[in-house]
Amino acid sequence: MPGRLRPFKTWFYRRGATRVNGNRVSVAYLGVALAEIYRTNLDAYAKEFEPFLKFRREDGILEARLHTDDGPLRWNLEVHRGLIPAMAAVNDDPENECLILTGTGDAFLAEFDQPSWRDHGFHKPFSSYHGYDIFYKDQTREPFALLNLQIPVIAAINGPSIVHAELGLLNDIVIASDNTYFYEGHWDGLGIVPGDGVHTLFRELLGPNRGRYFLLMGQRLSADQARDLGLVGEVLPREELLDRAWEIARTVFMSKNRIQRRLTRSLLIQPWRELFTKELSAGMAHECLACFDYWPMSDEPGYDIGSLIRREPGES
Repeated sequence: MPGRLRPFKTWFYRRGATRVNGNRVSVAYLGVALAEIYRTNLDAYAKEFEPFLKFRREDGILEARLHTDDGPLRWNLEVHRGLIPAMAAVNDDPENECLILTGTGDAFLAEFDQPSWRDHGFHKPFSSYHGYDIFYKDQTREPFALLNLQIPVIAAINGPSIVHAELGLLNDIVIASDNTYFYEGHWDGLGIVPGDGVHTLFRELLGPNRGRYFLLMGQRLSADQARDLGLVGEVLPREELLDRAWEIARTVFMSKNRIQRRLTRSLLIQPWRELFTKELSAGMAHECLACFDYWPMSDEPGYDIGSLIRREPGES
């Protein structure tokens, strides 16, 4: 893991007033030492994850900005996997007390990095490498990379979101720019089972019937619709979005006691943890199994995964 310090056992061979495993350890020092064991450091993980995340921190508030070449994020398989250790690194840095997750430019997640899919053979017949080693293995962990964070998270959704809406919507406070819309591309775009967690996410946020309608009908929800339906809390002009996220971080979260802040986060996010623990693995198993029978990038000559975002939702 990035920025890790010395092994655990080396911290206990210090002089002190009590004993741990036969070694004298100062209780006061032990508290400091425990905070440092296996901790991460921003300089190290900022460099490691720089290809898709830009970090900046002030007064315990960490901003993580998704990007590709400092422009809007182009979703690829390396980002999908990389977010798992990236969020673990954020979680293990004791200097982080609140996270702001946002995108770059005028889109949150609205484009695919097509070479990545080609490099991993997704134009060839669907195999266990695609179904298990990439899809199942990564997506059964990625939502929990966010849910397991012990600090509050503010999502500042800066534009369209067409896949992996959990990155924006599985957070404590969700605000969006006025150019944002939500579209879910599994069924309407790819023609595959929407089993990567969106079956749980949109059922809970929209209700069972409304959630199924959204998943199956290729609907596009505008920022104002998303606010009215309860997906986001505020809609702002894009140029004001990030300032508002920082304001919320400072006034709503950092103004409170550290333990109260962290345990409030733990309590309020727990229902999502329970639901995703119960439903995500089965959803991904259904999605991956069905892809062995039909996968558009190999079964339809000339299929371009980029067409998922170029088409108008609902078009045939």
